[in-house]
Amino acid sequence: PVVAMGPAETWLAELVESMRETMRYEARRAAKEIHRTPVEDFLYNRPSQMALLGLQLKWTADVQSALYQASLGKKGVLKKLLGEYETTLSKLVELTLSNDLSLVHRTSLETCITIFIHQKDVIEELIEKRVGDPRSFDWLKHCRFRWREDKGSLYVSICDNEFEYGYEYLGVKERLVMTPLTDVCYVALTQAVGMNCGGAPAGPAGTGKTETTKDLG
Repeated sequence: PVVAMGPAETWLAELVESMRETMRYEARRAAKEIHRTPVEDFLYNRPSQMALLGLQLKWTADVQSALYQASLGKKGVLKKLLGEYETTLSKLVELTLSNDLSLVHRTSLETCITIFIHQKDVIEELIEKRVGDPRSFDWLKHCRFRWREDKGSLYVSICDNEFEYGYEYLGVKERLVMTPLTDVCYVALTQAVGMNCGGAPAGPAGTGKTETTKDLG
C-alpha cells in the first residue's frame, strides 16, 4: 500500500517503487509456476502480463534445453517439442470459442496466442535450418527470457545483449504479430541500445515503425 498524502513527488516515487516490487514478486512466482503448471491453467490463474511473461520464460527454457540435447547427439528433440506446442496451441484456440470469457480474459488469451504462434514458428525455423546448438545465431537472435536467481530478477536477451526487465505495469496489453522483419528490427535496435546508441526504424508511413518500437519496449 502507498499512502497518497504529502508532496506528490514523494508518494508518486513510492508508488512507482511499490509497483516495480509488486511486478518483480509476481514475475518470480510466474517463473516458478510456469514449469509445473499446464499452460492453459497458468494463463487463467495469473495476471495477463505475468501470463505472457510465463509463456516466454517457458519457451526459452524449452528450446534451450532441446538445443542442448540436440548438441549432445539426441535426434528429433525439436520435432517432439514442436508437436507439444502444436497440441497446446490447439487447446488455447479452443478456449477462445467459449462464450464465458470476459473481454479482459479474451484479450489476454488472444495476446498469448499471438506470441505462442511466433514461438511455434521459431521452433519450425530452427528445425528447417537444422539448428542443433544453443549458441547458434539463428537461436540467439530471438528474444529470450530467463529468471536469474543470482540477481533476483528477470532478464531479456537478444544476441549478446542482456537487459533487465523494467517491471512497468502494462495491464492487458495487446502485442504485435511477429514477422521476420520484426525480428530484424529487434536485433538492430537492441544492438544499438547495447552500445549506448540510438536507433531509428525507417520506412513509409503506417508500416508499424512506432508500434514495433513500443512493442520492443
